[in-house]
Amino acid sequence: METLHAEGESPFVVRDDASVAALISPTSDSDHNKADEDVQYANCPVDGCGEVLLLSDFDNHIRLHDVEDSDAEMHLGNTASDSRGAALDSDFGTKLSDALQHLDDGSEEGQSEPPHAYAKALSSQHEDHRHSHKSLHHTSHNPPIYQERAKTIWKQMLNMPEKPSKVHYASSSAAKPIKKTLGKAELGPYYKEKQMPSWLVHLLETEDGAVKTINKVGTDGKLKKLQFCENQQGGVIPVIAQLLEQEPLTEYAYLCHPAVKHVSKLKREGGFCGYRNIQMLTSYITGVNSQGFEHFQDKIPTIFQIQDWIETAWDLGINASGRIETGGIKGTRKYIGTPDAQAMFLSLGIAVDAQAFKTSNGGRPADQQLLAAVERYFHSGSSNHQDRVRCTDLPPIYYQQPGHSMTIVGFERMRDGSSNLLMFDPMFHDASSVIHRVNHQFTHKSPEKLLKAYRRDVKYLRRYKEFETLK
Repeated sequence: METLHAEGESPFVVRDDASVAALISPTSDSDHNKADEDVQYANCPVDGCGEVLLLSDFDNHIRLHDVEDSDAEMHLGNTASDSRGAALDSDFGTKLSDALQHLDDGSEEGQSEPPHAYAKALSSQHEDHRHSHKSLHHTSHNPPIYQERAKTIWKQMLNMPEKPSKVHYASSSAAKPIKKTLGKAELGPYYKEKQMPSWLVHLLETEDGAVKTINKVGTDGKLKKLQFCENQQGGVIPVIAQLLEQEPLTEYAYLCHPAVKHVSKLKREGGFCGYRNIQMLTSYITGVNSQGFEHFQDKIPTIFQIQDWIETAWDLGINASGRIETGGIKGTRKYIGTPDAQAMFLSLGIAVDAQAFKTSNGGRPADQQLLAAVERYFHSGSSNHQDRVRCTDLPPIYYQQPGHSMTIVGFERMRDGSSNLLMFDPMFHDASSVIHRVNHQFTHKSPEKLLKAYRRDVKYLRRYKEFETLK
């Protein structure tokens, strides 16, 4: 049916020269309009998720929810039950800068020149998917099992809309330069938004970084008050360090400063991963009183504060093309990327270094360039290279891949010679079994199970041909 009788281009038909979820290169206003019509989204059926996904992303996204739900070892209580295991392969949208589209060949680390414009995110076949977010209210309290979710998804797929959903198949050739504003493919489903809805404003103002208190019975049988923050978890780096020490397959590993917090999204908030990564970098700054800490008043900044700082940076002429390309981000859910984070930090007098890595014909693959650069970075901050787990005082690294951004908190070399990046993913929460071990010495019989959520191996990275980092 999809091969011979599809209404329009089917997302289920394999194309040899393009990705199923390939994005559109914005070259003109007419091209933008066509691209915006072609990029279609559908709601995730899982309670409280709030994600709006490309049709081709459904299966992978639901599988990641099952990874979250499989963690049932420990819960902090009803109000903290949203703490989940992080997933392996999450993709939701931010954009890559023009620096990833125009690099000279032969550089081991890519260009150290900071990016100055955005460009389309390129994808590799079947795997590089783009997630976008919008609000979604659910009344169910118990997420259905995988089979029920699959039935729901297929019912949604088979209930064809009047205008069939299409996925545009982009050429694998180099992207053309960006002209004027970006569109739906780069900025997400709310690319025309002037103001986010009032319920979301209220959610971000009241819940983002809010410290809550619950009553819990301690091991001594006495009732204790336990404070926690739903989307900001400290103390995870020392837990990862203990897991790495107990992991027999680890040759050696580096970790960033333990003050870094894992900041994740709130329920139903949508696609703010770029902001969440900025917050993770500032958790280091406030945790150690690093350069520029006075701007944050010992607190992780809110999304609205970050938007104000980015807009102010544009006013100062720092990466000012961002305003033209986005049409402004203040009060909206438009996606941001590395250039915006760079602009904010520079405007606050905080030294940052942006790098781009790209696979070119005959050159070193981008994933190898990235892994080598990250290992050199952490090696430079380690005082004892004989330890298996080498804890440093370095800040984490803002990491951008096509379609998603995360925060690099470490590097791991395996005994078989392979390498992993250790990541905090803002799309998912820490597993409750990890949170339970914060501030405790422990032994875990299967450390690889908990480390799985934080590892990004070469197989994962090789799906992408370009990356950015901001240190």
